[in-house]
Amino acid sequence: MSDIFIEWDRDRLVVARGRTDGNRAEITESRIISRPSDAADMLAVVDQLKQFTGGAQGKSRPQVSVVFPRQFVTIHRIQLPQVTDAELPAMVRMQATMRLTVPLESVSLDFAPLPVIAGSMTRDVLLVTAPNDQVSQARRTLNEAGLEFKELRVSAFCLAQAAAQAGILTESTDASLVDVVVLMRRDFIEVTFLRGTAVLYSHSGSSWSSADAIERTLRSELTRARMSAAESLGDHKIRRILLIGEADATSAVSDQLASRFDSATIERIDPATSLVHGKLTDGITATDVVALAGAIQGHAKATVAAVDLINPRKPPEKKDYRRIAVLGGTLAALLLFAAVYFWRQGQINELTDRRDILLASNNAIQQELTAGESELNQAGRIGEWVDRDIEWLDEIVRLQAAVPKTDRFFIDNFQFSTVQKNGTGVIKLQAYARKNPDIEEAGRVLTEAGYGVKAYTPKLEPASAAPDYAFKIELELTLPEVAEDQGS
Repeated sequence: MSDIFIEWDRDRLVVARGRTDGNRAEITESRIISRPSDAADMLAVVDQLKQFTGGAQGKSRPQVSVVFPRQFVTIHRIQLPQVTDAELPAMVRMQATMRLTVPLESVSLDFAPLPVIAGSMTRDVLLVTAPNDQVSQARRTLNEAGLEFKELRVSAFCLAQAAAQAGILTESTDASLVDVVVLMRRDFIEVTFLRGTAVLYSHSGSSWSSADAIERTLRSELTRARMSAAESLGDHKIRRILLIGEADATSAVSDQLASRFDSATIERIDPATSLVHGKLTDGITATDVVALAGAIQGHAKATVAAVDLINPRKPPEKKDYRRIAVLGGTLAALLLFAAVYFWRQGQINELTDRRDILLASNNAIQQELTAGESELNQAGRIGEWVDRDIEWLDEIVRLQAAVPKTDRFFIDNFQFSTVQKNGTGVIKLQAYARKNPDIEEAGRVLTEAGYGVKAYTPKLEPASAAPDYAFKIELELTLPEVAEDQGS
Protein backbone atom coordinates (compact mmCIF):
# COMPACT_ATOMS: atom_id res chain seq x y z
CA MET A 1 0.00 0.00 0.00
CA SER A 2 1.25 3.49 -0.82
CA ASP A 3 2.17 6.04 1.85
CA ILE A 4 0.71 9.10 0.10
CA PHE A 5 -2.23 9.56 -2.27
CA ILE A 6 -2.53 12.52 -4.65
CA GLU A 7 -5.38 13.56 -6.91
CA TRP A 8 -3.53 15.35 -9.70
CA ASP A 9 -5.90 17.97 -11.11
CA ARG A 10 -5.27 20.82 -13.55
CA ASP A 11 -5.22 23.66 -11.03
CA ARG A 12 -4.50 21.87 -7.75
CA LEU A 13 -3.25 18.71 -6.05
CA VAL A 14 -5.26 17.10 -3.26
CA VAL A 15 -2.69 15.28 -1.12
CA ALA A 16 -3.64 12.85 1.65
CA ARG A 17 -2.52 10.01 3.87
CA GLY A 18 -5.01 7.41 4.96
CA ARG A 19 -5.96 3.80 5.61
CA THR A 20 -8.93 1.49 5.30
CA ASP A 21 -11.32 1.57 8.24
CA GLY A 22 -14.03 -1.05 7.78
CA ASN A 23 -16.18 -0.08 4.81
CA ARG A 24 -14.80 3.45 4.74
CA ALA A 25 -11.47 5.15 4.22
CA GLU A 26 -9.99 7.15 7.09
CA ILE A 27 -8.03 10.27 6.10
CA THR A 28 -5.27 10.88 8.63
CA GLU A 29 -3.72 13.95 6.95
CA SER A 30 -4.68 16.08 3.96
CA ARG A 31 -3.65 19.23 2.11
CA ILE A 32 -4.46 21.17 -1.04
CA ILE A 33 -1.49 22.34 -3.15
CA SER A 34 -2.25 24.89 -5.85
CA ARG A 35 -0.67 24.38 -9.28
CA PRO A 36 0.80 27.38 -11.11
CA SER A 37 -0.66 28.54 -14.40
CA ASP A 38 2.69 27.75 -16.01
CA ALA A 39 2.63 23.96 -16.16
CA ALA A 40 6.41 23.83 -16.59
CA ASP A 41 7.07 25.70 -13.32
CA MET A 42 6.44 23.13 -10.60
CA LEU A 43 9.05 24.31 -8.08
CA ALA A 44 6.42 25.61 -5.65
CA VAL A 45 4.58 22.29 -5.85
CA VAL A 46 7.83 20.40 -5.19
CA ASP A 47 8.54 22.54 -2.11
CA GLN A 48 5.07 21.97 -0.64
CA LEU A 49 5.27 18.22 -1.28
CA LYS A 50 8.58 18.17 0.59
CA GLN A 51 6.94 20.00 3.50
CA PHE A 52 4.06 17.50 3.54
CA THR A 53 6.35 14.46 3.50
CA GLY A 54 9.04 15.84 5.78
CA GLY A 55 11.71 15.84 3.07
CA ALA A 56 12.37 12.08 3.06
CA GLN A 57 15.23 11.04 0.76
CA GLY A 58 17.15 7.93 -0.31
CA LYS A 59 15.93 4.38 -0.07
CA SER A 60 13.22 5.30 2.41
CA ARG A 61 11.41 7.49 -0.10
CA PRO A 62 7.64 7.41 0.50
CA GLN A 63 5.60 5.66 -2.18
CA VAL A 64 2.89 7.67 -3.91
CA SER A 65 -0.31 6.65 -5.66
CA VAL A 66 -1.48 9.31 -8.11
CA VAL A 67 -5.10 9.56 -9.25
CA PHE A 68 -5.80 11.24 -12.61
CA PRO A 69 -9.25 12.83 -13.04
CA ARG A 70 -11.47 11.92 -15.98
CA GLN A 71 -10.44 14.98 -18.02
CA PHE A 72 -6.84 13.70 -18.15
CA VAL A 73 -7.67 10.35 -19.76
CA THR A 74 -9.51 8.86 -22.73
CA ILE A 75 -11.65 5.73 -22.49
CA HIS A 76 -12.50 3.31 -25.31
CA ARG A 77 -14.54 0.12 -25.17
CA ILE A 78 -12.97 -2.62 -27.32
CA GLN A 79 -14.62 -5.87 -28.37
CA LEU A 80 -12.36 -8.92 -28.70
CA PRO A 81 -12.83 -12.61 -29.47
CA GLN A 82 -13.47 -14.91 -26.53
CA VAL A 83 -9.81 -15.36 -25.52
CA THR A 84 -8.10 -16.12 -22.23
CA ASP A 85 -6.92 -13.40 -19.84
CA ALA A 86 -3.31 -14.22 -20.72
CA GLU A 87 -3.93 -13.32 -24.38
CA LEU A 88 -5.68 -10.03 -23.64
CA PRO A 89 -2.66 -7.67 -23.24
CA ALA A 90 -1.25 -8.40 -26.71
CA MET A 91 -4.65 -8.21 -28.40
CA VAL A 92 -5.58 -4.97 -26.62
CA ARG A 93 -2.32 -3.34 -27.64
CA MET A 94 -2.88 -4.37 -31.26
CA GLN A 95 -6.42 -2.96 -31.19
CA ALA A 96 -5.16 0.24 -29.56
CA THR A 97 -2.94 0.97 -32.57
CA MET A 98 -6.09 1.02 -34.73
CA ARG A 99 -8.49 2.76 -32.35
CA LEU A 100 -6.32 5.61 -31.04
CA THR A 101 -5.99 8.83 -33.00
CA VAL A 102 -2.48 9.48 -31.64
CA PRO A 103 0.69 7.37 -31.88
CA LEU A 104 0.76 4.52 -29.39
CA GLU A 105 4.16 5.67 -28.14
CA SER A 106 2.72 9.03 -27.03
CA VAL A 107 0.39 7.59 -24.36
CA SER A 108 0.46 5.43 -21.27
CA LEU A 109 -2.25 2.80 -21.36
CA ASP A 110 -3.86 0.00 -19.42
CA PHE A 111 -7.16 -1.84 -19.66
CA ALA A 112 -9.80 -3.38 -17.43
CA PRO A 113 -11.60 -6.56 -18.57
CA LEU A 114 -15.39 -6.32 -18.37
CA PRO A 115 -17.38 -9.26 -16.98
CA VAL A 116 -17.81 -12.06 -19.51
CA ILE A 117 -21.43 -12.50 -20.62
CA ALA A 118 -22.53 -16.15 -20.60
CA GLY A 119 -22.94 -17.59 -24.08
CA SER A 120 -21.30 -14.62 -25.82
CA MET A 121 -18.76 -15.25 -28.59
CA THR A 122 -16.91 -12.05 -27.69
CA ARG A 123 -15.62 -10.26 -24.61
CA ASP A 124 -15.10 -6.55 -23.95
CA VAL A 125 -12.36 -4.55 -22.27
CA LEU A 126 -12.15 -0.89 -21.30
CA LEU A 127 -9.01 0.74 -22.73
CA VAL A 128 -7.77 3.78 -20.77
CA THR A 129 -4.97 6.07 -21.94
CA ALA A 130 -3.29 9.24 -20.69
CA PRO A 131 -0.83 11.54 -22.54
CA ASN A 132 2.79 10.76 -21.74
CA ASP A 133 3.56 14.43 -21.15
CA GLN A 134 1.11 14.51 -18.21
CA VAL A 135 2.55 11.26 -16.80
CA SER A 136 6.11 12.51 -17.26
CA GLN A 137 5.34 15.78 -15.47
CA ALA A 138 3.91 13.92 -12.48
CA ARG A 139 6.89 11.55 -12.42
CA ARG A 140 9.41 14.40 -12.64
CA THR A 141 7.66 16.43 -9.91
CA LEU A 142 7.49 13.49 -7.51
CA ASN A 143 11.10 12.54 -8.17
CA GLU A 144 12.27 16.09 -7.42
CA ALA A 145 10.24 16.01 -4.19
CA GLY A 146 12.00 12.79 -3.14
CA LEU A 147 8.94 10.58 -3.67
CA GLU A 148 8.55 7.26 -5.46
CA PHE A 149 5.86 7.12 -8.16
CA LYS A 150 4.32 3.73 -7.39
CA GLU A 151 1.04 3.66 -9.32
CA LEU A 152 -1.21 5.83 -11.49
CA ARG A 153 -4.94 5.30 -10.97
CA VAL A 154 -8.00 6.83 -12.69
CA SER A 155 -10.74 8.56 -10.69
CA ALA A 156 -13.68 6.64 -12.23
CA PHE A 157 -12.30 3.29 -11.06
CA CYS A 158 -11.37 4.69 -7.64
CA LEU A 159 -14.88 6.08 -7.25
CA ALA A 160 -16.34 2.67 -8.10
CA GLN A 161 -13.97 1.00 -5.61
CA ALA A 162 -15.08 3.31 -2.79
CA ALA A 163 -18.77 2.70 -3.55
CA ALA A 164 -18.26 -1.07 -3.80
CA GLN A 165 -16.33 -1.15 -0.51
CA ALA A 166 -19.22 0.69 1.17
CA GLY A 167 -21.73 -1.85 -0.18
CA ILE A 168 -23.40 0.69 -2.46
CA LEU A 169 -22.42 -1.32 -5.55
CA THR A 170 -22.62 -5.08 -5.88
CA GLU A 171 -21.56 -7.44 -8.67
CA SER A 172 -24.10 -8.07 -11.47
CA THR A 173 -24.21 -10.10 -14.70
CA ASP A 174 -27.31 -8.42 -16.15
CA ALA A 175 -25.85 -6.59 -19.16
CA SER A 176 -29.01 -4.55 -19.73
CA LEU A 177 -29.05 -2.74 -16.36
CA VAL A 178 -26.60 0.00 -15.43
CA ASP A 179 -26.07 2.23 -12.43
CA VAL A 180 -24.94 5.84 -12.78
CA VAL A 181 -22.67 7.28 -10.09
CA VAL A 182 -22.53 11.09 -10.09
CA LEU A 183 -19.78 12.77 -8.07
CA MET A 184 -21.07 16.31 -7.44
CA ARG A 185 -18.04 18.47 -6.69
CA ARG A 186 -18.08 22.25 -6.69
CA ASP A 187 -15.41 22.40 -9.41
CA PHE A 188 -16.75 19.68 -11.73
CA ILE A 189 -19.27 16.85 -12.09
CA GLU A 190 -18.02 13.35 -12.87
CA VAL A 191 -20.51 10.78 -14.23
CA THR A 192 -19.63 7.07 -14.24
CA PHE A 193 -21.72 4.29 -15.78
CA LEU A 194 -21.35 0.85 -14.20
CA ARG A 195 -22.72 -2.66 -14.60
CA GLY A 196 -22.51 -4.04 -11.11
CA THR A 197 -19.01 -3.03 -9.99
CA ALA A 198 -17.56 -2.87 -13.51
CA VAL A 199 -16.90 0.59 -14.96
CA LEU A 200 -18.39 0.93 -18.47
CA TYR A 201 -17.80 4.61 -19.21
CA SER A 202 -16.94 7.88 -17.48
CA HIS A 203 -17.69 11.51 -18.29
CA SER A 204 -16.50 14.77 -16.76
CA GLY A 205 -18.47 17.98 -17.09
CA SER A 206 -18.77 21.47 -15.69
CA SER A 207 -20.27 22.13 -12.29
CA TRP A 208 -23.15 24.46 -11.38
CA SER A 209 -22.81 28.22 -11.25
CA SER A 210 -25.47 28.78 -8.59
CA ALA A 211 -27.59 26.71 -6.21
CA ASP A 212 -30.76 27.08 -8.27
CA ALA A 213 -28.94 25.74 -11.34
CA ILE A 214 -27.83 22.45 -9.76
CA GLU A 215 -30.63 20.25 -11.15
CA ARG A 216 -30.52 21.86 -14.60
CA THR A 217 -26.76 21.45 -14.80
CA LEU A 218 -26.93 17.85 -13.61
CA ARG A 219 -29.66 16.98 -16.11
CA SER A 220 -27.59 18.48 -18.92
CA GLU A 221 -24.41 16.62 -17.95
CA LEU A 222 -26.26 13.30 -17.55
CA THR A 223 -27.76 13.69 -21.01
CA ARG A 224 -24.38 14.50 -22.55
CA ALA A 225 -22.74 11.60 -20.74
CA ARG A 226 -25.38 9.14 -21.92
CA MET A 227 -25.02 10.28 -25.53
CA SER A 228 -21.23 10.01 -25.34
CA ALA A 229 -21.47 6.53 -23.79
CA ALA A 230 -24.04 5.19 -26.28
CA GLU A 231 -21.53 3.03 -28.17
CA SER A 232 -20.01 1.62 -24.98
CA LEU A 233 -23.33 0.94 -23.25
CA GLY A 234 -25.34 -0.56 -26.14
CA ASP A 235 -28.96 -1.40 -25.27
CA HIS A 236 -29.39 -0.62 -21.60
CA LYS A 237 -31.70 0.68 -18.90
CA ILE A 238 -30.59 2.92 -16.05
CA ARG A 239 -31.55 1.26 -12.78
CA ARG A 240 -30.18 3.74 -10.23
CA ILE A 241 -28.72 7.24 -10.20
CA LEU A 242 -26.39 7.57 -7.20
CA LEU A 243 -25.74 11.22 -6.28
CA ILE A 244 -22.56 11.55 -4.19
CA GLY A 245 -22.00 14.98 -2.69
CA GLU A 246 -22.75 17.29 0.16
CA ALA A 247 -26.32 17.21 1.42
CA ASP A 248 -27.18 20.75 0.28
CA ALA A 249 -26.14 19.85 -3.30
CA THR A 250 -27.83 16.44 -3.60
CA SER A 251 -31.07 17.65 -1.94
CA ALA A 252 -31.36 20.37 -4.60
CA VAL A 253 -32.00 17.61 -7.16
CA SER A 254 -35.66 16.53 -7.24
CA ASP A 255 -36.93 13.02 -8.00
CA GLN A 256 -38.42 14.43 -11.22
CA LEU A 257 -34.96 14.02 -12.72
CA ALA A 258 -35.58 10.26 -12.94
CA SER A 259 -38.38 10.71 -15.49
CA ARG A 260 -35.75 11.70 -18.06
CA PHE A 261 -33.65 8.61 -17.40
CA ASP A 262 -35.75 5.42 -17.56
CA SER A 263 -37.56 6.29 -14.30
CA ALA A 264 -34.45 5.24 -12.40
CA THR A 265 -34.29 5.24 -8.62
CA ILE A 266 -32.42 8.27 -7.24
CA GLU A 267 -30.23 7.68 -4.19
CA ARG A 268 -28.47 10.53 -2.38
CA ILE A 269 -25.21 9.61 -0.65
CA ASP A 270 -23.30 11.81 1.78
CA PRO A 271 -19.64 10.69 1.50
CA ALA A 272 -18.90 12.02 4.98
CA THR A 273 -21.14 9.31 6.49
CA SER A 274 -20.85 6.48 3.93
CA LEU A 275 -17.46 6.60 2.20
CA VAL A 276 -14.81 8.60 4.05
CA HIS A 277 -14.05 10.19 7.41
CA GLY A 278 -11.08 11.60 9.29
CA LYS A 279 -9.05 14.80 9.44
CA LEU A 280 -9.81 17.10 6.55
CA THR A 281 -7.98 20.40 6.19
CA ASP A 282 -9.99 23.58 5.79
CA GLY A 283 -11.11 23.89 2.18
CA ILE A 284 -11.29 20.11 1.70
CA THR A 285 -14.63 18.30 1.92
CA ALA A 286 -15.38 14.60 1.98
CA THR A 287 -16.57 14.89 -1.64
CA ASP A 288 -13.10 16.13 -2.68
CA VAL A 289 -11.38 12.96 -1.40
CA VAL A 290 -13.83 10.26 -2.54
CA ALA A 291 -11.52 9.24 -5.40
CA LEU A 292 -8.57 9.13 -3.00
CA ALA A 293 -10.64 6.97 -0.66
CA GLY A 294 -11.10 4.44 -3.47
CA ALA A 295 -7.34 4.45 -4.13
CA ILE A 296 -6.66 3.86 -0.43
CA GLN A 297 -9.12 0.94 -0.35
CA GLY A 298 -7.95 -0.57 -3.62
CA HIS A 299 -5.37 -2.82 -1.98
CA ALA A 300 -7.51 -3.72 0.99
CA LYS A 301 -10.25 -5.40 -1.03
CA ALA A 302 -9.95 -5.15 -4.80
CA THR A 303 -13.55 -5.75 -5.87
CA VAL A 304 -13.30 -3.49 -8.92
CA ALA A 305 -11.18 -4.30 -11.99
CA ALA A 306 -9.02 -1.14 -11.97
CA VAL A 307 -6.29 0.25 -14.19
CA ASP A 308 -2.75 1.37 -13.42
CA LEU A 309 -1.27 3.44 -16.24
CA ILE A 310 2.37 3.02 -15.19
CA ASN A 311 2.05 -0.69 -14.29
CA PRO A 312 -0.22 -1.98 -17.06
CA ARG A 313 -1.36 -5.55 -17.43
CA LYS A 314 1.18 -7.68 -19.29
CA PRO A 315 1.07 -11.20 -20.67
CA PRO A 316 2.63 -13.74 -18.27
CA GLU A 317 6.26 -14.59 -18.96
CA LYS A 318 6.85 -18.15 -20.08
CA LYS A 319 10.34 -19.59 -20.07
CA ASP A 320 9.72 -23.00 -21.53
CA TYR A 321 12.59 -24.10 -23.78
CA ARG A 322 10.64 -27.17 -24.83
CA ARG A 323 8.62 -24.82 -26.97
CA ILE A 324 11.74 -24.08 -29.06
CA ALA A 325 12.22 -27.78 -29.68
CA VAL A 326 8.60 -28.15 -30.64
CA LEU A 327 8.85 -25.18 -32.99
CA GLY A 328 12.01 -26.63 -34.57
CA GLY A 329 10.33 -29.98 -35.13
CA THR A 330 7.29 -28.26 -36.53
CA LEU A 331 9.46 -26.22 -38.91
CA ALA A 332 11.22 -29.36 -40.15
CA ALA A 333 7.87 -31.06 -40.68
CA LEU A 334 6.62 -28.02 -42.57
CA LEU A 335 9.67 -28.02 -44.84
CA LEU A 336 9.24 -31.73 -45.60
CA PHE A 337 5.55 -31.22 -46.22
CA ALA A 338 6.31 -28.29 -48.53
CA ALA A 339 8.78 -30.36 -50.58
CA VAL A 340 6.31 -33.23 -50.97
CA TYR A 341 3.50 -30.81 -51.70
CA PHE A 342 5.34 -28.97 -54.50
CA TRP A 343 6.52 -32.25 -56.09
CA ARG A 344 2.99 -33.61 -56.02
CA GLN A 345 1.62 -30.31 -57.35
CA GLY A 346 4.05 -30.51 -60.28
CA GLN A 347 2.84 -34.01 -61.13
CA ILE A 348 -0.77 -32.85 -60.92
CA ASN A 349 -0.08 -29.88 -63.20
CA GLU A 350 1.60 -32.12 -65.81
CA LEU A 351 -1.31 -34.57 -65.83
CA THR A 352 -3.76 -31.66 -65.98
CA ASP A 353 -2.05 -30.29 -69.11
CA ARG A 354 -2.26 -33.69 -70.78
CA ARG A 355 -5.92 -34.00 -69.88
CA ASP A 356 -6.65 -30.55 -71.34
CA ILE A 357 -4.98 -31.53 -74.65
CA LEU A 358 -7.06 -34.71 -74.86
CA LEU A 359 -10.26 -32.84 -74.01
CA ALA A 360 -9.57 -30.22 -76.70
CA SER A 361 -8.99 -32.94 -79.29
CA ASN A 362 -12.13 -34.78 -78.21
CA ASN A 363 -14.20 -31.58 -78.44
CA ALA A 364 -12.97 -30.91 -81.99
CA ILE A 365 -13.94 -34.42 -83.08
CA GLN A 366 -17.31 -34.10 -81.37
CA GLN A 367 -18.01 -30.81 -83.12
CA GLU A 368 -17.23 -32.37 -86.50
CA LEU A 369 -19.57 -35.29 -85.75
CA THR A 370 -22.32 -32.94 -84.63
CA ALA A 371 -21.91 -30.80 -87.75
CA GLY A 372 -22.11 -33.88 -89.99
CA GLU A 373 -25.20 -35.15 -88.18
CA SER A 374 -26.92 -31.78 -88.64
CA GLU A 375 -26.13 -31.82 -92.33
CA LEU A 376 -27.58 -35.32 -92.71
CA ASN A 377 -30.74 -34.34 -90.86
CA GLN A 378 -31.14 -31.21 -92.97
CA ALA A 379 -30.61 -33.19 -96.16
CA GLY A 380 -33.30 -35.65 -95.08
CA ARG A 381 -35.75 -32.88 -94.28
CA ILE A 382 -35.07 -31.14 -97.61
CA GLY A 383 -35.54 -34.42 -99.41
CA GLU A 384 -39.04 -34.68 -98.03
CA TRP A 385 -39.91 -31.40 -99.73
CA VAL A 386 -38.29 -32.07 -103.07
CA ASP A 387 -40.83 -31.70 -105.92
CA ARG A 388 -43.62 -31.09 -103.35
CA ASP A 389 -46.33 -28.70 -104.43
CA ILE A 390 -47.57 -26.61 -101.49
CA GLU A 391 -51.17 -25.49 -101.63
CA TRP A 392 -51.05 -22.34 -99.52
CA LEU A 393 -54.83 -22.03 -99.29
CA ASP A 394 -54.89 -25.50 -97.74
CA GLU A 395 -52.12 -24.41 -95.37
CA ILE A 396 -54.18 -21.31 -94.41
CA VAL A 397 -57.20 -23.52 -93.65
CA ARG A 398 -54.99 -25.85 -91.59
CA LEU A 399 -53.44 -22.89 -89.75
CA GLN A 400 -56.89 -21.43 -89.07
CA ALA A 401 -57.97 -24.71 -87.54
CA ALA A 402 -54.84 -24.81 -85.36
CA VAL A 403 -54.98 -21.26 -84.01
CA PRO A 404 -56.89 -21.16 -80.68
CA LYS A 405 -60.44 -19.75 -80.86
CA THR A 406 -60.11 -16.91 -78.41
CA ASP A 407 -60.55 -13.16 -78.29
CA ARG A 408 -57.21 -12.81 -76.48
CA PHE A 409 -55.00 -13.50 -79.53
CA PHE A 410 -55.41 -12.53 -83.21
CA ILE A 411 -53.28 -12.65 -86.36
CA ASP A 412 -52.89 -9.31 -88.11
CA ASN A 413 -50.71 -10.32 -91.07
CA PHE A 414 -48.90 -13.32 -92.53
CA GLN A 415 -46.44 -14.19 -95.26
CA PHE A 416 -45.54 -17.47 -97.02
CA SER A 417 -42.27 -18.56 -98.50
CA THR A 418 -40.73 -21.81 -99.72
CA VAL A 419 -37.98 -23.23 -101.87
CA GLN A 420 -39.15 -26.16 -103.97
CA LYS A 421 -35.67 -27.61 -104.26
CA ASN A 422 -33.47 -27.97 -101.17
CA GLY A 423 -35.86 -25.97 -98.95
CA THR A 424 -38.92 -26.10 -96.68
CA GLY A 425 -42.13 -24.09 -96.33
CA VAL A 426 -42.23 -21.17 -93.88
CA ILE A 427 -45.10 -19.04 -92.59
CA LYS A 428 -44.36 -15.69 -90.91
CA LEU A 429 -47.12 -14.33 -88.72
CA GLN A 430 -47.60 -10.94 -87.14
CA ALA A 431 -50.01 -11.24 -84.20
CA TYR A 432 -51.22 -9.36 -81.10
CA ALA A 433 -52.19 -10.63 -77.63
CA ARG A 434 -53.55 -9.20 -74.43
CA LYS A 435 -50.95 -10.78 -72.15
CA ASN A 436 -47.82 -12.91 -72.33
CA PRO A 437 -49.61 -16.10 -71.19
CA ASP A 438 -51.91 -15.76 -74.24
CA ILE A 439 -48.86 -15.80 -76.51
CA GLU A 440 -47.43 -18.82 -74.72
CA GLU A 441 -50.75 -20.64 -75.11
CA ALA A 442 -50.81 -19.93 -78.88
CA GLY A 443 -47.23 -21.19 -79.26
CA ARG A 444 -48.07 -24.35 -77.35
CA VAL A 445 -51.16 -25.08 -79.52
CA LEU A 446 -49.22 -24.52 -82.76
CA THR A 447 -46.42 -26.78 -81.56
CA GLU A 448 -48.92 -29.53 -80.72
CA ALA A 449 -50.41 -29.11 -84.22
CA GLY A 450 -47.04 -30.03 -85.70
CA TYR A 451 -45.71 -26.63 -86.60
CA GLY A 452 -42.13 -25.77 -85.83
CA VAL A 453 -42.22 -22.56 -83.77
CA LYS A 454 -39.04 -20.53 -83.89
CA ALA A 455 -37.97 -18.75 -80.69
CA TYR A 456 -39.70 -15.43 -80.31
CA THR A 457 -39.59 -12.30 -78.16
CA PRO A 458 -42.84 -10.44 -77.39
CA LYS A 459 -42.77 -6.64 -77.60
CA LEU A 460 -44.85 -4.21 -75.59
CA GLU A 461 -46.41 -2.48 -78.64
CA PRO A 462 -50.24 -2.15 -78.56
CA ALA A 463 -52.18 -2.63 -81.79
CA SER A 464 -53.28 0.71 -83.26
CA ALA A 465 -56.82 -0.54 -83.88
CA ALA A 466 -57.11 -2.43 -80.58
CA PRO A 467 -55.07 -0.89 -77.76
CA ASP A 468 -56.20 -3.61 -75.34
CA TYR A 469 -53.91 -5.99 -77.22
CA ALA A 470 -50.70 -4.67 -75.72
CA PHE A 471 -48.20 -7.30 -76.86
CA LYS A 472 -46.93 -7.71 -80.43
CA ILE A 473 -45.34 -10.98 -81.56
CA GLU A 474 -43.74 -12.08 -84.81
CA LEU A 475 -43.84 -15.87 -85.24
CA GLU A 476 -41.93 -17.89 -87.78
CA LEU A 477 -43.48 -21.34 -88.35
CA THR A 478 -42.19 -24.25 -90.38
CA LEU A 479 -44.87 -26.40 -91.94
CA PRO A 480 -45.64 -29.78 -90.37
CA GLU A 481 -43.70 -32.81 -91.48
CA VAL A 482 -45.07 -34.64 -94.56
CA ALA A 483 -47.24 -37.58 -93.54
CA GLU A 484 -46.25 -40.98 -94.89
CA ASP A 485 -49.52 -41.41 -96.84
CA GLN A 486 -49.20 -38.03 -98.65
CA GLY A 487 -48.08 -38.06 -102.20
CA SER A 488 -45.15 -36.04 -103.27
